[in-house]
Amino acid sequence: MRERWVLFYDGACPLCIKAKGKLQSHLHNVKMTVVDLNSDVAKRKGYDNKQVILEVSDQTYRGLSAWVKIISKTKYSFLSNIAFRPFLFLFYVCVSKNRKYIGKLLK
Repeated sequence: MRERWVLFYDGACPLCIKAKGKLQSHLHNVKMTVVDLNSDVAKRKGYDNKQVILEVSDQTYRGLSAWVKIISKTKYSFLSNIAFRPFLFLFYVCVSKNRKYIGKLLK
């Protein structure tokens, strides 16, 4: 059975758009709906565009927790192991602080 996920991402961020486009092909047994954090749906939920948000059933994951959940369903699931979390945290902080600049470089 496929899990149903709702991913809220920043539709004004070039890196976020690029990552969103690649995700579905890497996810296994997941049906994902994507929603722009700048949309009315996200605003009604009280979400802002400062971090990615993932809703899975009755759980809400934000920022690094959302990415760890996403990674856990890919062929790179070993990276979601607790031993890698400090490295993921540093990587996430660096990328999230510079995501718009990095996105422009990737165009």
